[in-house]
Amino acid sequence: KKRIIMQFSQTPNSFIKEESWWQRYTSQSHQLFFSMAIVFSIFIMFLSFLILKGQLSLEFSLIHGFGLNYAVFTNAFLGFLITVIPKYNAHPEVKKSEYLMPWVLFEISILLTLFLNVFIGKILVAFSMFYFSYIFYKIIRNSKAHDKKDSILINMIFLFGALLLIFEALFNINLSYMVFYSYLLAMVFIVALRMVPMFYFNVTGIKPWIKPKYTRESVVALLFILGVSLQFDLVVVSILSSFIGFIFFTYIVLKLNIYKKTPAIMSILSFAFIYIPLGFFVLFTETLFELETLKLSFHIFALGFITTMLIGFGSRVTLGHAVPAQPIQADKITIALFVFTQIVLLLRVLSSLSFMASSSFSMNLLYISFIAWIVLFVLWTLRYGRILLRI
Repeated sequence: KKRIIMQFSQTPNSFIKEESWWQRYTSQSHQLFFSMAIVFSIFIMFLSFLILKGQLSLEFSLIHGFGLNYAVFTNAFLGFLITVIPKYNAHPEVKKSEYLMPWVLFEISILLTLFLNVFIGKILVAFSMFYFSYIFYKIIRNSKAHDKKDSILINMIFLFGALLLIFEALFNINLSYMVFYSYLLAMVFIVALRMVPMFYFNVTGIKPWIKPKYTRESVVALLFILGVSLQFDLVVVSILSSFIGFIFFTYIVLKLNIYKKTPAIMSILSFAFIYIPLGFFVLFTETLFELETLKLSFHIFALGFITTMLIGFGSRVTLGHAVPAQPIQADKITIALFVFTQIVLLLRVLSSLSFMASSSFSMNLLYISFIAWIVLFVLWTLRYGRILLRI
């Protein structure tokens, strides 16, 4: 399927240029990474569901853990970062020649890890990430932007996510807690801390909170310590860091002061912050009383904060870069998707609570939450897929 683009000229040699679907689809880097994040979000959860039901003999921690962390969330990160890092630094867009083949390698490496060779796959995923980190480094280095701190910190977190994969591959270990807290959660929170108050200011005119000097570094350090303590069962450190995290992040979330009534596309992002203090409170309770909760706090962070941000940012960026241009606003379908995200979280919370109550219904609730996640991203695709895929 080709789309004809008219290009008019004053000269007699006016011409008609034909643009194929592939040219349209690959013309903007975020389209490639976001679309793969959505495809994997459905595919990975479907496989996880089959494994949990005993109908597929693959390793659950690899499919569910690595699959969500790198196939879904890292794809989404790359789609966002490759768009905003140049903007942060007043730099031209990353060229197609710089991102297209590395994108292909990244996606093939994901599939290689999941189904053929974990060691080689993880090494290749990590090296793909190193490549993009180097692209970001060059942009930051050549930038004349006044404040590069956010860009540098975000790139360091991204680089750390790649290094963790190298360690997993070389030493055949699972570093899922460090990957989640020290890479994923740190990345989303630092990006949100920069972007959401800025969006809020653009909508309301209320000046953003001026953060104390080392706020961002403190966020990253605390989440690193938390990830290490949970990964290596350092119980006392886990209790202390989760308690300090609850106090510290509650302070930040309150000081942000971004909770007045705003258009829905903004409110979705503001609302997600509420799950950070809640997640830390539950984590502190879990570690203090040594509760078995089916990773309740983990999923409050993952579904409540990260996935709500993913829905909010994904919808916003897709609309903001749409061709032809689209108004950046949440329609009724987008608002319904946000509400449905909270229902997915609620189902997962109920599964943990019923597990703690030794209810036999807990697994049924877990299955339902898996199906609800799949439905969520199928619905998102129905709303935004045509824009993202340039169909």
